[in-house]
Parts: sequence; structure tokens; C-alpha cells
Amino acid sequence: MNKLLEADRPDLEALKNGVEKAWARFFLQFDREIRAIAAWPKWRFDVHTREDVVQIIKLAIIKSIKNLKSEQALRAFVRKICVHRCIDMLRKRLREQGRLLPLGHYSDDGVWEDVDVVAGDEFDPVSTLLRAERVIIVRAALARMDAPCQQMIRQFYVENRSYREIAESEGISINTVGSRLSRCLNKIRPLLKNTEISS
Repeated sequence: MNKLLEADRPDLEALKNGVEKAWARFFLQFDREIRAIAAWPKWRFDVHTREDVVQIIKLAIIKSIKNLKSEQALRAFVRKICVHRCIDMLRKRLREQGRLLPLGHYSDDGVWEDVDVVAGDEFDPVSTLLRAERVIIVRAALARMDAPCQQMIRQFYVENRSYREIAESEGISINTVGSRLSRCLNKIRPLLKNTEISS
């Protein structure tokens, strides 16, 4: 989003002093952004949960505004609170349910399979969701590569085969495995940057 224009900048002092008109104007200005973050698909919030999170975020902003030093950092301040309150809600749901549904992955056939993830003490829903998103990005990038590169990357990174094992199965030298893998990685890097997750 564009930076706030000078005329549109909320009056930080008025907000800190609890002036109702300043807060009404502030939330009118930031409501769309707050709701957009609460609606990110990775949270997997239903409509009611999203609405609860929006209200929690607004209360957290009101309570925390006194810690903000400059209007310049206002948008980053709002976004940070939005993300942290969404993470808190995700963890709360996990504690209440004992599991997070639905998570899953694409099978080798390209079919999505839901996974019922039991939530142990060490389970972090945010890192699990981020990992799942990265898998989707890598799979989409791999699908856009030629078959030899797909096979080379899968053998080394997915099947955990050594250079020697790949060399033997492909009938090539170990040095050739290294150079081919290096070329394939150079091809996939820009694809990873340009691949987005469709919601």
C-alpha cells in the first residue's frame, strides 16, 4: 500500500489521548488492511473467528498506541499487531481443539490430502503452515522445470540420495552429478521467487 499522505495521517497525540473522533477516523482508514490480514488463507479462520480477531486487533492497537514513537512507523505497527494477534488466535484454537484442521499436502499424484495433525507440546502451528506453503511453492516451481532437473532435485533433496548413488543410477560421474544439480538449482531459484500461492 502507498504511504499515508500528510493530510491523511492520523493525529498520534489525539489517539494517545483517547479522542473518539480520531479513533473513528483511524479505524475507518485501517479497517480494510486489518480485515485483509485476518483473512489470510494461511490462518484458516472461519468468518466468525476472523471477526473476533479483528476486534481483538483493534483493542490491542488502542492499548499499545502509547508505545508508538512516530507516525512514520504507524502502518508497520498496525501490521505487526495484526500478525501477532492472528498467531495468538491460531495458538488458542490449537490449545482448545488439541489439533489443527485441516492441514495437508499434495501427494506425488498432485492430489491434495488432508492430514489430521495431533498437536503435541512441541507443535507450532505457524511454522507448520509456513512449511506447508513452502512445499506448495517448491512443487509448483518443480512442475515448471524440465524432467531431468525435476528428477535430479527430487533424488538429492527428497529421496536424500548421495552424489554417488545418483551417479550410479544415472550412469554418469560424480562430478557430472554436481554440475547438473548446480545448473538445476540455478534454474529453480528464479521460479521460486516468481511462484505465488493461490488462495
